[in-house]
Amino acid sequence: MTIQEVEQIEDRARRGLPIDPDSILMLTAYLRDVLQAKATAEAVASEALKQAGLNSRYHTVGITPAS
Repeated sequence: MTIQEVEQIEDRARRGLPIDPDSILMLTAYLRDVLQAKATAEAVASEALKQAGLNSRYHTVGITPAS
């Protein structure tokens, strides 16, 4: 999904126009992937900091990185 597609969905929502259900499903799948990637990156960064003996600023709450 591109930024332009996200902006189009946002624009339609702001104007109260109907949004194609397939677009909503595509957006939620995209967001799920982005959040999973973020959680995984935070977990990797946290583990690297821990192994380096540094305090971690990364806290992933409620999302478990994929195995």
